[in-house]
Amino acid sequence: MPSGAWTATHLDVADVRSWHRVSLDLPPGGIVLCGPNGAGKTSLAEALVLACLGVSCRTSRDAEVVRTGAPALHVSLDIQGPAGAQHREIGYASGRGRRLTRDGDAVRGLADWRAAGSVLVFLPEELRAVKGPPAARRRHLDRLLEAAVPGYADDLASYAAAVSQRNAALRGVRSGRMGIDAVAPWEPAIAAHGGRIVVARRDAMHALSGPFARWMDDLGGGPGGLVRLEPSPAALAHVPAAALEEHLASRLRDARPREIAAGLTLAGPHRDDVLIGQERVGTTVDLRAVGSQGEQRTAVLALIMAHREYLGARAGLPILVLDDVLSELDPRRRGLLLDAVVGSGQCLLTTADPAAADAAARRGAHVVMVERGVGVSTPTP
Repeated sequence: MPSGAWTATHLDVADVRSWHRVSLDLPPGGIVLCGPNGAGKTSLAEALVLACLGVSCRTSRDAEVVRTGAPALHVSLDIQGPAGAQHREIGYASGRGRRLTRDGDAVRGLADWRAAGSVLVFLPEELRAVKGPPAARRRHLDRLLEAAVPGYADDLASYAAAVSQRNAALRGVRSGRMGIDAVAPWEPAIAAHGGRIVVARRDAMHALSGPFARWMDDLGGGPGGLVRLEPSPAALAHVPAAALEEHLASRLRDARPREIAAGLTLAGPHRDDVLIGQERVGTTVDLRAVGSQGEQRTAVLALIMAHREYLGARAGLPILVLDDVLSELDPRRRGLLLDAVVGSGQCLLTTADPAAADAAARRGAHVVMVERGVGVSTPTP
């Protein structure tokens, strides 16, 4: 896998959210977008993510990103990656979809165009990765693995398709429209792809556990941070990797009667969860359920920093985008976070708090003052 770091150098934005036109030179290291609420700071961060991944970090509906009254959006980005420099462009118009180019050449598919692993994002909504439903934690982990593990995205898509087909067959048998033999054909694919998904998730959680605990402590959350895969069914935790496919196949066969009654595949990697907790006086505290807002926020940041290390070792250190996080931290934790991220790869932070921007500037970050429709760079000493 390539090593090195991703660094964005220039961003051009047209008709994204409240922005008509804006152009930004992006220096290496820490960058702070500072301005009042509603000035468009988060929209600039969103445009950067859009130019890296082809999807918004704020919505699944591309049309919502287009400036009101504009026919289309366009974002271009110059970026240096582990494999060299790229000029990336994305356009979107309602009814016409996306237009993607890389170094001037049109790219048909988003999967081929996406700069996987180039950016990691924290938005306030990322707290769902701790306190949200299991699906939010699975997606948080899956995004990491899609960027770092070749073939993982394909396994995930093929697994989901096979489960969907098996569920349809289960409902067909339950209603009497199909015979029970309609269920079995989908099970080998579920077992094969599911086994590989479990192995990748296990390996990732093993690699993340140490960095997560260290970052929890470094960011002021205290010692004993714990992340652990909670597989479905739970018995998978003790099955050797080489036996996972057969174990999943056997479970699917044995579960047919009750799953026909339910009309659903009741267990498997699509039901996995991730424990995010802390060891305290010999007891595991589940921060998903009982952590305070501050503890959960620290846990999400620690998890993102652990993800960054994981990607840095496998696919290149990603750009870190932290939206509106500084004002939510007390001065001590704010300082700990800034000490960790400024000067370690490229990091884009947004804040409405001038004191937070000053704290970042004292650590060497470049501050860009943002007004609605205008981005003005303010040199920092």
